[in-house]
Amino acid sequence: MIKLISSHIHTYLRENLGARRILPLDENEALELGLTLVDEKNEADIKEVLSYLSELAMKYAKEGQESDTKRLIEYIKEIGKAAAIAGLEPIVVNTLLLLSPVAREACRNHMANALVSIALAFGEIGKAAAGQKMEIPAKIAASCLGEMGNTAASKKGKKETIAIIFALGEIGKSVTWQRLGDVASSTVALLGETGKVAASQKFEDAALNAELLLQEIGAGAIEKDLSETVDISVRFIRDIGKTADRQGLDRALLQAAYSLETIKFNAEDRYLMSASIIAEVALLQFEKLEIQRLEDKLNRISRGKRRSPGTGL
Repeated sequence: MIKLISSHIHTYLRENLGARRILPLDENEALELGLTLVDEKNEADIKEVLSYLSELAMKYAKEGQESDTKRLIEYIKEIGKAAAIAGLEPIVVNTLLLLSPVAREACRNHMANALVSIALAFGEIGKAAAGQKMEIPAKIAASCLGEMGNTAASKKGKKETIAIIFALGEIGKSVTWQRLGDVASSTVALLGETGKVAASQKFEDAALNAELLLQEIGAGAIEKDLSETVDISVRFIRDIGKTADRQGLDRALLQAAYSLETIKFNAEDRYLMSASIIAEVALLQFEKLEIQRLEDKLNRISRGKRRSPGTGL
């Protein structure tokens, strides 16, 4: 039945090319139609469907209907990902640009869960685009996430910040693997900045995630001989560690030291001396903070937490 309805709507679209709006659809029908149009590579009609879905998402966001907003974001994301896999770069760009105003409206209405969904959508679409070596969509997705990261952290949105860091990491790993050097470097910088802001707001889990992702991307960049990306990764791990120290985030400070040591070792092995020197200088600065004493302290705390209450063990 749904396929029959979609067929009728598809016929309508073909007979009305140039129309600015499509017939009102059930949301599920619109999703199915959008995916079918992606298979057919019918870019004009895909844009109509995306426009329809984004207008619905904006309507729900303005009305404060978070669960409905999230559902529409998922539908838009599925079409955007499919378009990326199909190599329809203009549709991917269009999808990302349609999500941005929904994100701003969700932010105005304090929809934390919707913002998490949007961040993850940017990440999945950007990752899929990078997998097809689409530099522009990957860069747009990362830039949108960077903007969201600054806003989320300034508004004390811990959950949103963690999601944004994860999404940036997914794009960063993908563009690094594809050797998209300029996009990799800019994405890593956005990830690092978001990690620094997270540390400044005392979001320790978010800062830790950023450090671990920067370490992973840095290791991948070493393997792919992307020296600039490695250098940027090292600098931001150092900066997050320094911010963590100022904010009393012991675990994040210790992780920065571990991550720098790991990248330093790997960089030396591949003769990437710039990254190795940056890491070495940062580690010398961290040594003054008595990292060993800090590690012993955290180990004692960890052992204390593992004790059974009241046993005295």
